[in-house]
Amino acid sequence: MGDAPPILVTPGGEEVIRKLVLRALNENQRLILRSINGRHRSLNSLLEELSRKERKALSTLKLNARILKELGLIDYGTKENPRPVRLTEHGRMILSLLEVNGHE
Repeated sequence: MGDAPPILVTPGGEEVIRKLVLRALNENQRLILRSINGRHRSLNSLLEELSRKERKALSTLKLNARILKELGLIDYGTKENPRPVRLTEHGRMILSLLEVNGHE
């Protein structure tokens, strides 16, 4: 996969990819991606805040964050090696696709 050429997006292709991403990522996963802003010291602090604000189960948000990490869209530390939660390069690309034309 590391040697694959970059994806070339033809005119109008961004909208096709955006629709695909909207179908592939669920509402909770998109919420997490949109909420990562560098202000949270850990994944838990981000997810606890989202859980309170959005009235979503913390366990559900944790599961979705783990999926996003497995997909390579976010990165965060562990209990033993804490690091702030952040978007990866691919996560930033996906988020920018979701925000094409200012709508999701």
